[in-house]
This record gives sequence, structure tokens and C-alpha cells, in this order.
Amino acid sequence: PTALLALGIQQIHVGQEMIGKISAAGQLMQCSASLDVLFLLDGSYSIGKGSFERAKHFAGKLCDALDIHPDRVRVGMIQFSSTPHLEFPLDSYLTKQEVKERIRRTVFRGGSTETGQALKYILHKGFPGGRNSSVPEVLIIISDGKSQGSTAMPAMQVKERPTTVFAVGIKFPRWEELQVLASEPPERHLLFAGDADDAANGLYSALSDPVCTATAPGCKVESHPCERRTLETVKELAGSYVCWKGSKQPNAVQASLCPFIRWKRVLIKYPSRCFRTVCPDPCDSQPCQNGGTCVPEGLDRYHCLCLLGYGGDIHCAAKLSLECGVDLLFLLDSSAGVTLEGFLRFKAFLKRFLQAMVGQDSPMSVGVAQYDDDVMVPIELGQHKDAVSLMKCIDALNFSGGRTLTGRALQYIAQHGFRSSPVFADVQDDLPRVVVLLTDSKSQDSVAEAAKYAKDQNLFLIGIGSSFMRAELTTVTGNPQQTIVYSDPQDLFNRMPELQRKICSVGNPEG
Repeated sequence: PTALLALGIQQIHVGQEMIGKISAAGQLMQCSASLDVLFLLDGSYSIGKGSFERAKHFAGKLCDALDIHPDRVRVGMIQFSSTPHLEFPLDSYLTKQEVKERIRRTVFRGGSTETGQALKYILHKGFPGGRNSSVPEVLIIISDGKSQGSTAMPAMQVKERPTTVFAVGIKFPRWEELQVLASEPPERHLLFAGDADDAANGLYSALSDPVCTATAPGCKVESHPCERRTLETVKELAGSYVCWKGSKQPNAVQASLCPFIRWKRVLIKYPSRCFRTVCPDPCDSQPCQNGGTCVPEGLDRYHCLCLLGYGGDIHCAAKLSLECGVDLLFLLDSSAGVTLEGFLRFKAFLKRFLQAMVGQDSPMSVGVAQYDDDVMVPIELGQHKDAVSLMKCIDALNFSGGRTLTGRALQYIAQHGFRSSPVFADVQDDLPRVVVLLTDSKSQDSVAEAAKYAKDQNLFLIGIGSSFMRAELTTVTGNPQQTIVYSDPQDLFNRMPELQRKICSVGNPEG
């Protein structure tokens, strides 16, 4: 899917995963070269105080990508409107925190937008407090591009110094005017202040060769299609309407048709390319198991968001396990009363429960039966020795949709569900026998007699169903402690740990 970056004013047409990588890389970029950086902040009325504050915030964020030190990156700032004003020269502050704090204290001045005058100031004065072109110079102009005078000639002269010029749009920028200010090629030197991490990445990517060369291993600059937008006010002919005009005759007017003009704001699009540094993602190796979602934290760390029942370690190993030895048979209601949707929900619950509970080394003593008028045992107890084949068989279960004869199903399972099923060929299976009934439909036959018969055969019954099934399930199990009810579909999955505890309580004094 196409993802949109930065409030729709600049859109990088890549997937959400790639935008995450660009942003993560942008947060970790830091240029440690010898470099003089001068911010030129638009403080005119067309920007306004709100956008000026955002421009200051953006300048502070860019400082995070610069290793500010007297011997490495030096930073200064000029605010311009009607006239340029030196806020602080490049040799004033020696640490990143001092520079960021001084930027934060900068006060909005207001006035007209004389970008050309500000550039002439730099041509005349140079970089105040800089190292006189003995190190590379970078000028970062943050403006909406709406200058009162011509900027083409002074911009060309500044770039001939030579100074690398970045033009950063704020608010709804005039991209064509900012393009005149930016160094060549403009697609590498035009940025948008609405997304500071992306802009930091763009700045670093443009300076990475040959100025800022210390990138992390495996990182590379890539080109992505992007689109810059701006709001323009245009005239539109709405139509001609009857109007009244004076005539040459005294005290007379005449009807006529007059054009009616209205003004409206439209988005103008500028297709381009954006160059950004992309680094190897720690999630590229897909470290999260069992359906877990990998969330990167920078270039070398990540964490896993695990499904319920997983999270035994950082990679979503099974958190719950059936370490207790039991013969476990699931009895699924497949009648018309439970509906296809309910049957599929039980199947999904069964799959997730077994994936979380049954490890690769566990002896498989799990079976699955389903019932309506009839009872089928498509997965006999102990039939599968590995979780993968067990999951495939659960996937293959089909909804049948007959009557809900729960009593008959319990009777059948008590008689035929637990045939001799040794865990190992030479060991007779005398494990406790557990039946987990999953139903959401009231039985159309009696369950009490069948449940008593099953318990007489030494079966331990657990019932799972919606809250309206509580009474019937308690009749089946004979004990409210062996009954699990859920309030909504998601709540069913939240009951997995509870089911695990009840299964493993068999044979315990409290069970």
C-alpha cells in the first residue's frame, strides 16, 4: 500500500515499512565532519508566529543530526524578514544543548519577506563566526518561499562561494521559488519541515558523500518517487449573472449580464525524486516467531508484539505449555445452532491454543471430534506426532450444520473417544483423560445422563461457551470451576491461560 509522509505536503510514494526505515535512520544520523552550518529562518508575517515556532523546532531537531563541537560542526542562525538579523554567530555556542536552547529562545520579529536581502547579507558578511571557507559551508533556509523581491541572482552568487544550500519548506511552501534557492540537483536539496526525522535523513543523505562519511554498515542512499504539494489561490469564473448598470439617459438603469469571479484554493503537485538513507532493519531477518510482529527500535534493536499465549522469550516462544501429561480430546459443536461463524471461531481458538501449548518435543496425545446429529473423530487421540500435521488436519475440518445433540456426542466420546492410545509403542497409556467441549448452542437432547456416564468412565469434562450457555455447561461438567464462559469473540482467545490451568489441574488436590 502507498503510504503518505508528512501531512500530505510532501508525499514519498513507498510502503509503510520503508517509511519506518527512513524515519528510523533519520533519528540515528549524525554528521561528525568539520562543517559550518548557518540557519536562515524566515521570520516574516507571511510565515506567522505559529509556523515560526515549528521552524525553530525543526532547526533544533536538525541539530540532533549534527555533532556540534568547535572542531567539528559549528552552528549559527540569522532571522530575516524586512531586514536580516544575526541571532548568534557560529562561534558562540560550543555544545549541542547550548545551540538548541538558544534556538528555542529566538523571538519572532515579523515584517515583509526579503529573502534576497538576507542572501546579500551573507554575500557581504560571509558566515559570521565561521572558518572562512576552510571547511565546507552549509546554508539551511527555512521559509515558505514567498519572497517580496527577486532571489535568483543572490542565490546563484551564494552557491558560487561555494556554499551548499538546502531550501526547507514550511507551512504551504512555494516549491518553485524554493527550488531557485536550493543547490543542484534541487531534488537532493529540497526538504519539508513537517517531518523532522525525514528531513534529517534527507540532509544527511545529501551530505553523506563526501562530507559526512560515517554511516552505519550496510546503509545506502536510495531514490524514491515523491510528490511535493502547495496550496495556491486561483481565480475561477463562476458564471454570468444579471446585474444593473447605469445608462446615458438621466435617472435610468438597464439590466445586463456580469461575470462573477470567485477565488478558491487548490493543491498544486510537483512530482520529483527524494533521496534518503536506508539502513538494514533488525526485523528483516523476521526474528519473531508464532505470528509475532517485529517492531524496530533504531538500526540494531527491536521488540516483538506476541499473540496471546506466546512471549515465553523475546522472540514469542510459547509462554504456556501442557507440561502436565493428559490425553486431551476436543469436542467441537458443528451444529446449525453454533453457525458457520461460531464453528470457524472455535477452529481458530483450537489452532492458536495448540500452537501455544504443544511444543515440538511434546508427545502428541491430542484428538479432535466434532458433532451435530452424528459424531465424527477426524483426528484420533495421539494420531499426530508433530504440530504441523496436527494444524493441517484442524484446517481441514468442515462445518456440518445438523441438530445439536450434545448428550449423544458425550455418550459416544465416553465409549469410543479414548481407545488405547499409547504415547510410546512400549508404554501403555494410563494418563488422565480430559474432554474439552466447545459449544454455543443449547442441546436438543438431555446432557445430564450422558455427562454422568462420561464421568463414571473417569473422564474429566471442561465446558467452553458463551455466557448464556453457563447453566448447561455446568450441568455437563458438574462443577462451575470446570466451566469457562466468554463475553465476545476476542474474549474467547483471552481464556487460553485459564483453559491451560484447568487442564493441568486434573489429578491435583485442587482439581
